[in-house]
Amino acid sequence: MTRIKICGLTRPQDASLAIDLGADAVGFVHEPTSPRYIGGEGELKWIERLPPFAIKVAVFGRVDRTVPLGVFDLVQGVEWDVYPVPFPKRIHALRLRKEQRPGDLVNQTVNASALLLDAYRDGQYGGTGHTVDWDMAAEIVQRSERPVILAGGLTPENVGDAVRRVRPYAVDVSSGIESSPGMKDPVKLRDFIQAVRSA
Repeated sequence: MTRIKICGLTRPQDASLAIDLGADAVGFVHEPTSPRYIGGEGELKWIERLPPFAIKVAVFGRVDRTVPLGVFDLVQGVEWDVYPVPFPKRIHALRLRKEQRPGDLVNQTVNASALLLDAYRDGQYGGTGHTVDWDMAAEIVQRSERPVILAGGLTPENVGDAVRRVRPYAVDVSSGIESSPGMKDPVKLRDFIQAVRSA
């Protein structure tokens, strides 16, 4: 069964609905340049109150900030060389470019427990709405010794095809289920999760 991560959450009601509908993980952006930036310490209070069996992911652009201990279960970062503080579970995000080769990419990780594949956009760290090359992604899935999470331009309309073609461990969605950046659309959220389960 393909797991589901709902990312770029900024409101308690969206996170609670995602969990109620069956999301396996919920992601919170700590990159200040993102329109989905979760903000300061005050924002962590409602995240701490979310149900304990939903995996909470701290999502970074460049991983050069500390993760609030005791709140998050996983940390996700883009193409880092050295992670600044110890953390047991890391998702290594790879922003795919056309000139890259799958065989090279699967080895470009630093102590990662999973790989996340996203579309490359200069100066942007996820949530771009652009899809990755699914054929390249499928080859990375076949070659990788780690679980692979597929992100990038997924929507309720295309995620079923993506799951069948790529066969990822999990899918990750942010902009594809929004009414505006950071604001999740309840109908799109429900339809996305149903489409993944059906695939």
